[in-house]
Amino acid sequence: MGSGETSQVIAPIVVPRLADPASASVDERDEHLMLLEAVRHALDVEWTETLAASESAGDHDVLGYPSTVEYLKHRLRMAGSRAHRYVKNARAAGQFRATFAAWKHRQVSSDEAELLFRAAERTPDRYPEAETILLELVGDGVEATKRLLDYWRHDVDLPGVRLDVEDQLTRRRFDVTRKANGMVTGDFALPRTEGAALLASIDALMPPPADNDERTTSQRRADALGDLAWSFLEGSESPTVGGERPHINVHVDLDALEGVGGGLHETDEGAVFDVEAVRQLACDASVSRVIFGPGSEVLDVGRKTRVIPAPLRRAVVARDRHCVAPGCRRKPGWCDVHHIVSWADGGDTAIGNLVLLCRYHHTLVHLEKLDLAYALEGSQFQTAGVRPT
Repeated sequence: MGSGETSQVIAPIVVPRLADPASASVDERDEHLMLLEAVRHALDVEWTETLAASESAGDHDVLGYPSTVEYLKHRLRMAGSRAHRYVKNARAAGQFRATFAAWKHRQVSSDEAELLFRAAERTPDRYPEAETILLELVGDGVEATKRLLDYWRHDVDLPGVRLDVEDQLTRRRFDVTRKANGMVTGDFALPRTEGAALLASIDALMPPPADNDERTTSQRRADALGDLAWSFLEGSESPTVGGERPHINVHVDLDALEGVGGGLHETDEGAVFDVEAVRQLACDASVSRVIFGPGSEVLDVGRKTRVIPAPLRRAVVARDRHCVAPGCRRKPGWCDVHHIVSWADGGDTAIGNLVLLCRYHHTLVHLEKLDLAYALEGSQFQTAGVRPT
């Protein structure tokens, strides 16, 4: 036998090709995916073992590359981040042989092995003595493995854990940009505790979607974040700024509000709002009338009043109980009271002209993407006196 050969016989994994996955049965696709994952596992193991030998022997130097990472990037056209990850795993596999053997013999999955290698990388002086015990405890899934390793690291490397927390504080950020079309985009990174608080809040505001809800999970998450912002602005616990709780202040001329064209429709900061968005806000907001003279001098400032008085809102809530859009069960606290005949067009602020709509469906109505008359036809809300137009 040659130097690279062995007498060990390893049974090959044979994966017959699935000619048309789309027309295959559920069982056939399930079996095929399991076989492919087995092949992927075998290839990952062999790749890592071979790369570890190449790294140890200095093959990159012989081939004229300054490092194994550069070899992978240029010889195999690999992205730098991927090359770095592969080299880290190869080095860990070469150093921590028991962990690699557990991976090779499928006692731990590829993802669990990755977590173990990262734990070894962070605590190279403590991992060897705990390697055997850890390998006996892991193997029940990625989340269980991650939790176990987190507890272990808190026991053996508390200063390192605290450095991680300090690093997270240093790296925290929240960057936002208002686009030319008014859309707000951003990117953020939160420390663990604040991140957990945000996720818990978002999860609480994402009830299971209705059968006819066409929003993606990402869109529903964005709507939940919007609801979180609105709940803060409208809540009694929000701080007072300039004598008032924080709010969106929109300046709008009567002509613009009535939809006849022209006129002012912008925020205090000068962001121009779509007229229909302003009309949507006007359904359930506080309004203060300001009358200007011909020289733009203020002649009269009316007292701020709610478009929907609190007792009337309670009556609408008592009748509707939740968003009236078909299939939606959003609770009243996350809903606006919508004027079926627009308040700006002279529609009555009376219970027969009001319905509860969550902010998502409220927006669809104002975009004319939801036919409220059709949605309410024959429903308990129409028979209770709601008169859709």
